[in-house]
Amino acid sequence: MSKRNKETIEQKIVIGFFRGIWWLITLPFKGLRRKKQLNLEDKKYIILKRQEIESYLKSENHLELRHAVFEADKLVDFVLKKRNYHGETFADRLRSAEKFTTPAVYNNIWQAHKVRNQIAHEDNAAISNQTLKNAINLFLVCLRSI
Repeated sequence: MSKRNKETIEQKIVIGFFRGIWWLITLPFKGLRRKKQLNLEDKKYIILKRQEIESYLKSENHLELRHAVFEADKLVDFVLKKRNYHGETFADRLRSAEKFTTPAVYNNIWQAHKVRNQIAHEDNAAISNQTLKNAINLFLVCLRSI
């Protein structure tokens, strides 16, 4: 082996020292990358709410579909809270989850949340049943990915 490829003991010590320093510096941030796992009770709640929302989804009643949008939005918010995404509002929590989801999931949740906001904040929001169903489906599909 040539001398050029061979590490000396001093080089190994220096490299090991800096690797140790790097490990110590990054140690507090390692936990930030992990999502908190849901417990069994939370999973059961999510399943029940999901079934309730899916039953509304089969309806053609406009009021039931509007209600399902709100329920789906609340369910996604519940999961964001349980996974420890911080923020005062749904939007804040979703923004804090952005780094941990795919752009498609993030954008789909935003699109569905915009429909929810349109229903909540515009008195005579003329939203079709199909738009409501699409928003509900976006919430339910994205629920698995957050």
